[in-house]
Amino acid sequence: MSSGRSAWDAQTSRHHPPLIPTPRQIADPQFVAVDFETANRMGGVSACQLAMVKVRDGQVVDRFNTLIRPPRGWDSFEFTYLHGISATDVWNSPMWPSIADDISHFVNGATVYAHNAAFDSRVWRQLDEYFGTVTLPSPFFCSYRTAQRLIPGLPNYKLPTVLEACEPSFQLDHHRADSDAEACALIVCQLQRLARQL
Repeated sequence: MSSGRSAWDAQTSRHHPPLIPTPRQIADPQFVAVDFETANRMGGVSACQLAMVKVRDGQVVDRFNTLIRPPRGWDSFEFTYLHGISATDVWNSPMWPSIADDISHFVNGATVYAHNAAFDSRVWRQLDEYFGTVTLPSPFFCSYRTAQRLIPGLPNYKLPTVLEACEPSFQLDHHRADSDAEACALIVCQLQRLARQL
């Protein structure tokens, strides 16, 4: 074990930073990258799109992408200008309880990452709490915070910036959940490669 990895191990064990995997956890050959879009500032119950990308041994092996219809009272579409999703778009889309089993089956115990996992895990938790489902995965890690640890010196750690450092050929359609989840998956693959070099 090299000194770099030992330092990361020691720091992670001592401080247990939230949302950052240990070297052993980041080495897991299978993970799921996730991204939510929400309709408004009211909270996670207004989720209107979910996308997930499953990776095994550095290769994308499966994708899940769906629009979600928020419940009445949470369905004001304040962020259409950002992600392009309107109330009309989700009119015939499933509500969270209808897809909860499919989501759990897709994750199937895999480690989960999101870029800004504090947001995405909160959306997921609030959906479970509101609808009485039990789907929030654990562990749930943050590619933003992990990139700060493994790729120091970037001007910022927003998704487009980290993606440019990790996989510049990917054409990001930012704030579309399917594109953002794919970008997160590509970032984590590069973070795994960097972690192996420590």
